[in-house]
Amino acid sequence: FILIGSFDDTGVPQAFFSLAMGGCAEQMTAVPCVYWFVLVITILSNVASNVPVVQMLAATFPYATPYDWMQVSFSATIAGNLTMLGSAANMIVAFQAAKVGDRTFTSERHAPFGIPSTILSLYVGTFLLSTIHFSPECSVKLGDCEE
Repeated sequence: FILIGSFDDTGVPQAFFSLAMGGCAEQMTAVPCVYWFVLVITILSNVASNVPVVQMLAATFPYATPYDWMQVSFSATIAGNLTMLGSAANMIVAFQAAKVGDRTFTSERHAPFGIPSTILSLYVGTFLLSTIHFSPECSVKLGDCEE
């Protein structure tokens, strides 16, 4: 967490997200930009793991709405299951299996289920979140709600 916090202070994550999101940077959870945003989170969650990605997003988008954070939370959680490396839980299970002599829980065995189930879950979940908002569009704490 200290390393990620220090990395956030460099401004690199903010610049990366601005570049990666392009014209969608200001409306990242509006359709169709939300699907691009989910793709970016998915890729990053499987390169750097989902917890550091969410921590970087917290520094990159400090004034996001509750709905934005609902989308980030959902996407990063599900995206971590795309590959074996995307989630610490997957690595813990593989390590525990190896400790008892079961070396069959590998990336190659995880991928045939992990990839299609993650993509389907992300698509359906993102569609539902963008269609039926389960959290408020505004934040009283940030002062952007009409009272």
